[in-house]
Amino acid sequence: MKLKALLVLCMIISAVVVFAKPTVIRLLEQDFLPSNPDDEQYVKLIETEFLKATGIEIDIQLVPIPSGKYADKVNVLLASGDFPDVIWFRDNVDIPYADQGLLMDLRALVSKSETLKKAMPSWDMARLNSYPYLLWITPINPKIAVVREDWMKELGISAPKTVEDYYDMMKKLKTKAPNAITITGNLERLDSIFNAAFGTDQTFIKQKDGTFTYSRITQGEKEKLAFYNKLFKEGLLDPEFITVNWQSMEDKLYSSKVAMVVGGSGIVVDMYQQRMYDSGNNTKLIALEPPVGISGKAGFPAVNVNRQSRGFAITTVSKVKDVAFKLLEFMATERGQFIDRLGVEGREYKVVNGKIEKTEKGLVWYPRFYENPNWNSPIELYGEVGKKSLEIVNKYYVEDNYFEMPAKYSTSWDEMNNLYKEYSIKIVTGEYAIEKFDEFVTKWRKAGGDTYIKLANEFFKKSGK
Repeated sequence: MKLKALLVLCMIISAVVVFAKPTVIRLLEQDFLPSNPDDEQYVKLIETEFLKATGIEIDIQLVPIPSGKYADKVNVLLASGDFPDVIWFRDNVDIPYADQGLLMDLRALVSKSETLKKAMPSWDMARLNSYPYLLWITPINPKIAVVREDWMKELGISAPKTVEDYYDMMKKLKTKAPNAITITGNLERLDSIFNAAFGTDQTFIKQKDGTFTYSRITQGEKEKLAFYNKLFKEGLLDPEFITVNWQSMEDKLYSSKVAMVVGGSGIVVDMYQQRMYDSGNNTKLIALEPPVGISGKAGFPAVNVNRQSRGFAITTVSKVKDVAFKLLEFMATERGQFIDRLGVEGREYKVVNGKIEKTEKGLVWYPRFYENPNWNSPIELYGEVGKKSLEIVNKYYVEDNYFEMPAKYSTSWDEMNNLYKEYSIKIVTGEYAIEKFDEFVTKWRKAGGDTYIKLANEFFKKSGK
């Protein structure tokens, strides 16, 4: 009888093992799609390596999302009641969901993870502590201007040092292309170049009396918008920029319709370089230093350490929260970073005589999870322009003094931002005269700006800034 009972128990155990299903983790991420065979192959690699590392079998199901503006498509999906386990957010889409309690507070889990504590740079840890719903590991990578080297040499243009130099450079470059530069729908990319030059690189600007005011209502902002309008009127700035997305921006560069663009430092501008070659354009791209302007200084927009602008969230309605977090943790490990930074062996890289060599596909590979700046890669990860761009942006690193508008004023904050978008774009395109800037300031203050400035100054006074 004992033998029979033992056999029955073994059969039950075997049945459990045979019929045990992997833990399904539904992942929503921009440009990471089940319709892409390369993405699906990479997912299988992650599943295999995760099983080896943790003993947990998972099935990562990439959530399909229609093409178009990612932020809008995410909102449509979540409004339908479909909440994947892990969501990659950007463009502040996460904020209302965090406010509704639909995103996990990740601080406690991260504090117990030696892997993540070791991997996360100080700025990412500060962001998580301030806003605990988005997890990301990234170098400081503000957007930087890159320009065609061949046209710079042909036209005898030296690397610009001042705002006036940038203007003169663009005028000369327009002789080689319909427009000198294009951007994507808003002024963010131009601001990456020129904010510091016009003294608007931080959210709040300290005045002579020691108080702070909002950078977008300053005289420096007004002069910056007037400069952008000058670029637009003279055809140096692409007149189609309002409707240009990142894909069409890149296409204009590769097809010689513009001479320069602004993209993320490091791996992104490296991708621009490789795609330039792939398009048959054999010119190199050069990363440019930011200019000195009326402020007397050069630099990039100060880095906001209050919250992540993008990153991974785990939804509170997920039934696999623990395993989902283990996946995010695993991708920060040595092995996780190896596959995330190098891709699939035989596809993005190969091993020749014990040395790793990137393939053609590897030249445009980018990590789907993290870009840990402290990870020691066995090979050089950046090309010439990417490496130079990171050197430049690190040279100018400054933390921002951003003060987030309290949630109860969210309606006012939306109205204030919409006013800026309306007036700034219309001033740049010439629909509004520059004198309209003063009207914008008055409306912005009435919409809640005075309250925002008052709250910020009270905060800065308490914190000793």
